Amino acid sequence: MRHPYEPLVRLQVASLCIAILLAVVAIFHLDNQWLILFMFYILSISLLVEGLIEYKKQQLASCVSQLLRAVIILLFTTILFF
Repeated sequence: MRHPYEPLVRLQVASLCIAILLAVVAIFHLDNQWLILFMFYILSISLLVEGLIEYKKQQLASCVSQLLRAVIILLFTTILFF
């Protein structure tokens, strides 16, 4: 039997893997700061998906916590980059 939120979990894991890959590439190419920006955006997408999973499980406190983390990462990353 498949997990009811399997597509969302796969999306979350895929976005985390992409963020890790971008972090490794950014370590070796420090002159490309847009890679770091993109990595943080992908990481916040992962947190948004996790918040959506928590919302569908009807765990509102965890959902709000994950969504706030994602928004804070998006805002701070954008402010620090620009």
